[in-house]
Amino acid sequence: MKNFRFILAIAVLLIVLVAPTFAQEPVTITYWTDPALAQPTTLPEFTQLAEFETWQAEQFMEMYPHVTVEVRGLDWPELSTVVPTALAAGDPPDILKDYLGRTSGYGAQEVTVDLFTLLPQEDIDDLLPSLVGLYTIDGSLHAMPTYFWNHAMIVNKALFDEAGLGDMIPVDDRDWTLDEFYEALTAIKAADIGVDFPYTLQVASEQGDYDFHAYIWGAGGEVWNADCTPGFDNPNTLAGLEFVNKLYQEGLINSDATTAAYADQTNNLFTGKSAVMGGGMGVLNNTIGNAITNGEVTVEMDPVIVTYPHAEGEVSGLGVGPSGFAVFDKGRSDYEMEWVTKFLLFLNSSESQVTYTQNNAQFPARASAGVPLEDDANYALTLELIQERGTENLGLACAGFGEVRVAQPPHWQAVFLGQETPEEALAALSEEAAFILDQ
Repeated sequence: MKNFRFILAIAVLLIVLVAPTFAQEPVTITYWTDPALAQPTTLPEFTQLAEFETWQAEQFMEMYPHVTVEVRGLDWPELSTVVPTALAAGDPPDILKDYLGRTSGYGAQEVTVDLFTLLPQEDIDDLLPSLVGLYTIDGSLHAMPTYFWNHAMIVNKALFDEAGLGDMIPVDDRDWTLDEFYEALTAIKAADIGVDFPYTLQVASEQGDYDFHAYIWGAGGEVWNADCTPGFDNPNTLAGLEFVNKLYQEGLINSDATTAAYADQTNNLFTGKSAVMGGGMGVLNNTIGNAITNGEVTVEMDPVIVTYPHAEGEVSGLGVGPSGFAVFDKGRSDYEMEWVTKFLLFLNSSESQVTYTQNNAQFPARASAGVPLEDDANYALTLELIQERGTENLGLACAGFGEVRVAQPPHWQAVFLGQETPEEALAALSEEAAFILDQ
């Protein structure tokens, strides 16, 4: 018997030693990314769209040679057009990193995979519960959040100081009323130091629309109510629209706001034509920091964070919006989905989130990522402001968000150009939103 066992053990060992090693079946994963990390501040070797993400993919492929990851970078405007076109053609990527305001639409269309069925429970438990709630649509986790931004105002205090108006900027509590804001803009323009239009804005597209919406929130109005019904019929929404229109008509907002792009806004700030623009940590640390490095800033720059102005008796919260990784349902095999999930968790590990948030000045979605920029005074200030003032409802996970969002800019343009009154614009938007939500 002992001899039999010995012979059997030897036979098994020989089989193991001489059996051919079968390579794992090849898998190709397509990964499309937004431009949020096109110029990571602590990784200066990456200067172009998707270079950083390609480097990530190369690391993953070195670990798993049977996996091929194809990376494509999309600029902000392309994300609204290229992805829907690919979906219509039946050829979306496996993984897309993008803003909740767009991925929620894909979740509502039920073209994404329910990540509750794919992700290990410990990874789900590590995500901030409020973000899991935002990303859950009809009971499905339509994407995995990775980080979130905040939105307030960036004021170049150096220009106000130059004009002797530095005391008009609320650097103590970062809070001002609509009247105080209006007086500051009027004063800096009248100072005749080259600030042609104190606040720079664009309403040419829906990109960055929270800049515009902030005046509505500050007046106590809503674009989206808590129950995901549009708030265009709210009288305070009208008051906010009337206020921002007043700024435009009096030349306190750039005259080309109806056609300007984001690059035009930043150029206005960098050259001193404007002293205030919407922004948060990303603008403060990345956009302005990179512009200074690239020699694009031609005036003294002392940027400070201030909340958007509000009416007396109102509280101006901060706009907060997360980005995440959506996995599209392409009918892939269980084996293929296993590797898509592995790559997703590689992209969205705690360590990766630390890297992301250190380089785009946002806040991580995983509790285990901690506070990556704890030594940054503005980072700490922003967290304090969020805790004190709360956040505004952007309606990111509301049904019809994307379509209602796109419907708005033409009406804001029409108001600025005198083609519609604020009342007419909001009435038209109420009708359009109702039609969209009825579909």
